[in-house]
Amino acid sequence: GEPERLLSVRTTSNLFDTIGLMPLLGRTFAPDDGASEAVVVSEGFWLRRLGGDPAAVGRTITLDGSPHLVVGVVPRDFRFPAGEIDVFVATEFSPAVLARNNTYYWYLVAKLKPGVTAESARAEMRVISAALGAESPNTGLGAAVTIVPLREQLVSTRTPSLTSADPSTLTALLGAVALVLLIACANVANLMLARATVRQRELSIRKALGAGRGRVLRQLLAESCVIAALSVVVGLGIAAACFGYLTRLMPSTLPASTSVPLVGRVLTLTIAAACATVALFGAGPAFAAARRDFGAAFGRTVGTHGKRARRLRTTLVVAEIALTVVLLSGAGLLLRSYRAVLAADTGFDAEGMLVAETALPNQRYPDAASRTAFYQRVLERVRALPGVENAGYTNFAPLLFKGGRGLAMAEGRPRPEPAELTRNLASNRSASPGYLEALGVPLISGRSIDARDTPDAAPVVVINESLARAQWPDEDPLGRRLNTGGLLTVVGVVGDMRQMGLDVPADPELYVPLDQVGSAFFMGPRQLVVRTSGDPLALAPAVRRAIWDVDPDQPVSGVRAMSEVVDAELGNRNTQLTLTGAFALVALVLAAVGLSGVLSYTVSQSTSEIGLRMALGAEPQSVVRAVVRSALVTAVLGIGVGLIAAYALTRMIASFLYGVSPADPATAITVAGVLLLVAAIAAFVPALRAASVNPMTGHRAEG
Repeated sequence: GEPERLLSVRTTSNLFDTIGLMPLLGRTFAPDDGASEAVVVSEGFWLRRLGGDPAAVGRTITLDGSPHLVVGVVPRDFRFPAGEIDVFVATEFSPAVLARNNTYYWYLVAKLKPGVTAESARAEMRVISAALGAESPNTGLGAAVTIVPLREQLVSTRTPSLTSADPSTLTALLGAVALVLLIACANVANLMLARATVRQRELSIRKALGAGRGRVLRQLLAESCVIAALSVVVGLGIAAACFGYLTRLMPSTLPASTSVPLVGRVLTLTIAAACATVALFGAGPAFAAARRDFGAAFGRTVGTHGKRARRLRTTLVVAEIALTVVLLSGAGLLLRSYRAVLAADTGFDAEGMLVAETALPNQRYPDAASRTAFYQRVLERVRALPGVENAGYTNFAPLLFKGGRGLAMAEGRPRPEPAELTRNLASNRSASPGYLEALGVPLISGRSIDARDTPDAAPVVVINESLARAQWPDEDPLGRRLNTGGLLTVVGVVGDMRQMGLDVPADPELYVPLDQVGSAFFMGPRQLVVRTSGDPLALAPAVRRAIWDVDPDQPVSGVRAMSEVVDAELGNRNTQLTLTGAFALVALVLAAVGLSGVLSYTVSQSTSEIGLRMALGAEPQSVVRAVVRSALVTAVLGIGVGLIAAYALTRMIASFLYGVSPADPATAITVAGVLLLVAAIAAFVPALRAASVNPMTGHRAEG
């Protein structure tokens, strides 16, 4: 079959025993497997490339040109250390490796003995680390050792804790859920208060017939529980219908092994939340109704209610509107940030660009000459393809690697103090002729990398505008030399590109010609960038064939359009915006329903008063204005409280914002305007009902 690039992990033979993993097939590593190049493969790889054949255990596969014996298969749900690894390769520490004391790229996985805490393990490791540092003072082994529980290691770097000053996407979404829940609870409390007030005569009759307060309380709570149960059933049905879409919005910052089945604890939490809502926000009105003296209800109009209940209902609506302002403000800020990121100049043209990766194995390409020959032959064939405008190689294309910085200073400048080092760092990239042109980055002055930049030519570099400003703020950098551990002559200046993220300002950057890449660069070019005149993905098969014409055993991975890379960068923002916007919309509807319900209830309980005013000559328009005015006054109170709360709470999502302040006045004005409009609309139906009251109906109600 076609060569494939695999995700692999080298591990000592006792890793699986330490973790306690049982294989799906075969066995895990034995103590002597490190010398025999044995491998354990994942279930996904076993099904995909080995046909799911049980006899595949014991067969030999070729990895990087060397034979490896398959001894076992691990189940698909084993996702360690991150995501599903295709191949685990047994290794051992030879005397030569141990003599070098160079293990910075290894992680140690340990299981604590019973009764041993992580803190005591940290203390012991500090002693061991200090001893190792004393034995080998030039290796850095005396540096602090970090011990982290495995669960925290897998999760915390992706989802910071709730106490973090920089909350994660998940934390922000949990906050939005909590706000919507509070708004729903306020509506429930309002509903219960209104029902209890309307049913004064019924409850008074029941009490007169001998029902005690406890029985009335149980009746009201039972009714609330029935409503809650029906709501849970309806809500779970809606959730099940939407769940497929919601899982696609799962933030990419979560671990790859994260799964959220709509069963078990999720259902338990949902039911518990509904019960808590009833207990907290339904019990209060029920207790109030059970304790009320209903004897006087026979001497009053059925719908008459006290000022205290009216103030409580209005307060609940104000609280709903205030919470809605917070959610709408957050959604508005995220929307403005999203638009700002979309409008940001990336410095390159993503349309029509294809990216493919060819990571050359050291066994087959052991030196720079063999690698350079491969790159040149591939570029010749790819550039000859129909529809290809240009192509080039680099070690890391934009947005695909968020690192690679090194010290870069103008020749003759003294080495800066440690506090100033970061100001003299630059992202270093290697590039072949045609790479910068394939990106569409503008050439500001001088020339780009071309065929003149051979290994025998004077070492040169192309820099971006940010690096030119940082090192030669008032001078022309062309012809000057840049010190990166060796002296490189600046031959060109190109425009800035956003390599580290769409919302991250461009770094100072330098581009070294592919043929002149020295040992200062950890990794040579590996990503092929192709500029096409049409659909880049339509050209992908031809690009693969061109690479295999050069080396039929070379894996080609990560083939995608650059527009997909840009979309992936926007993925988390899209998740934040979509879910927060949905929660804000639900909150807006709930607030409108709550306000409309309170107004409708007030109108129904004020029929006699409205009828009397109409009988005394009040115009229907004045009645409508009075109802709408009442709604707007309530809305203004809620908006005022909400804007103050939003000013404090939106600072928690400051790390998600780009190009907009948490205290953005345009967002605040827009949110206030939307809520005032919604309040006016919510008051429309109750206002029309009030204006249509017949004066005689009011007299009958009074009588």
